[in-house]
Amino acid sequence: MRSLCSYLGMLCISAPLYAAPTLTIALGETKMPYVSAETQSGIEYDITKQALNLAGYQVKIDFLPNKRAQLKLQEGQLDAAIGNTGQYLSDPYIAYQNMAITLCKRQILINSVPELAAFQVAAFHNANQYLGAEFAKIASNKSNYRELSPQQLMNRMLLAAHIDVAISDINIFKHEHEILDPSANHTLCPFAIFPPTKYHLAFRDPSARDRFNVALKTLREQGFYEQLAKKYGMPLDHHQPYFKP
Repeated sequence: MRSLCSYLGMLCISAPLYAAPTLTIALGETKMPYVSAETQSGIEYDITKQALNLAGYQVKIDFLPNKRAQLKLQEGQLDAAIGNTGQYLSDPYIAYQNMAITLCKRQILINSVPELAAFQVAAFHNANQYLGAEFAKIASNKSNYRELSPQQLMNRMLLAAHIDVAISDINIFKHEHEILDPSANHTLCPFAIFPPTKYHLAFRDPSARDRFNVALKTLREQGFYEQLAKKYGMPLDHHQPYFKP
């Protein structure tokens, strides 16, 4: 802890004497197990808040759709927002397991990203920026592709057969699916056609970015991600949480 405080240019013992600066950041809308705006919790919420607190900041978190968050960041209304583009990107702090999800009864088989071109596809906001060049090409066909928020809307669209394929983190999608289909009448068939998607925070200030990175490294080394896996009942992959980048 002493080395972290030294790096950040402050004395730990002096912290109570000064008001910590406040950063306003944006995460997505409610998408458990990662973010809950209602309960101020979730894996992603806990990581960002704990890291920024450890870096010496108070944190105000806004829960916004990705596109709106990026716009507010560009306009200077936020100090940081989840994003994979920007001048001052943090180290990756979380990894999502984005998949192509269908209803099994439709008997749709998807082995690769280009095969999505044959279907009506919906994805999360700015998915075309996160899922690679092949998917960006799919997303350019506006007659077969749309981006939706909040998450539950995408789930409802798939259940109602208004879309053929939903592109989403499988854990987020399953969480909503259990709420909308509690009797398990509609079995999901997910296809792992994407590698894990690593997410960053895009900062306006490089020094805040650097302090966040140092604190994040400390959390990783101290087993914080493993503690979160236990807290939220998430499985481990080779003794490591799948969401640990």
